[in-house]
Amino acid sequence: MIRTAKDLSPDQRVAVESLLGRSVSEEERIILGTLGAPPKWLKDSWDDAKRRGLDKLTPEEIQAEIDAYRREKRFPSRR
Repeated sequence: MIRTAKDLSPDQRVAVESLLGRSVSEEERIILGTLGAPPKWLKDSWDDAKRRGLDKLTPEEIQAEIDAYRREKRFPSRR
């Protein structure tokens, strides 16, 4: 469902602004939808990462791991 903020009822606008934590302008479009459950393989991957403590990595640590993997793939003899 897509609505322009000016077309929302006062209660709907309050709910949207409460969820966003800010006010919305009259011309902003609001898109409301639902997502289904994640696929089993993705949920399994999240569970495995949590068990191994990988869910606590910072974005910088994740990027460092990606960079290291890419370097290894480009230059396999450099270890």
